[in-house]
Amino acid sequence: MSDKIALVSCSGLSPLGLVVRAASVELALENENIVAACITEYSAQPNNCAPILDDAEIVTITGCGDDCASVILNEKNIKSVKNIAADAVVKAYDLNPLDAVRLDEDGEKAVEILKRYILKELENI
Repeated sequence: MSDKIALVSCSGLSPLGLVVRAASVELALENENIVAACITEYSAQPNNCAPILDDAEIVTITGCGDDCASVILNEKNIKSVKNIAADAVVKAYDLNPLDAVRLDEDGEKAVEILKRYILKELENI
């Protein structure tokens, strides 16, 4: 794993957006070399977030096919080293989070599964 990883994740207002945000923030709180970057803040105020992204390997985590995090970074000429499609990970475990405000039972399970998946993927960076 790289010295510093910036997880730039979906911030959508969907159940999966909540799952992705929760997984990213929890990983950042649990690992000193991982930061969770706010794609909305970066889009609105890139100068405030640039120092976070400048010295880190960037991994985007998508919540849906729109892949807004990657689109926003590409518009700013910032490339990620990996893109993780959270919807595919969650579907592989037949989970269907339904609440965009609070994690339901499937949402809680999806967060844990996604965290394990992300950590495994980060081993190769």
